[in-house]
Amino acid sequence: MKASMKKVTAIALAGMMSFGVASVSLSSVSEAHHNDAQQEEYADGTSNKYSHRIHEEETTHRQNVRSIRYEHRKGMIDDKEHEKKLKEEQERHDHQMKQIKEDYESHSRHKK
Repeated sequence: MKASMKKVTAIALAGMMSFGVASVSLSSVSEAHHNDAQQEEYADGTSNKYSHRIHEEETTHRQNVRSIRYEHRKGMIDDKEHEKKLKEEQERHDHQMKQIKEDYESHSRHKK
């Protein structure tokens, strides 16, 4: 009878310890998930609206440049039109980036 009582006690202690370890592990996982959710607001990996806007503008700019190069490569536009469109796209992109930077600096808590 003593051997079975020792086995039951050992199994009970092992069960309690495993339950305690599992609950500690799950709480740290949920805390990590909660911190990640707060830190990463946007799907593209950016953590604030200005970084997100810059990322979106860079993506748009790359797509526009690729489109212009494609049109030139396929003969839809000539060399002169190609250069003109690239220059216009670069000016548009520079203006957008300048606007994002101005918005950031006007709302920044760390003004110089």
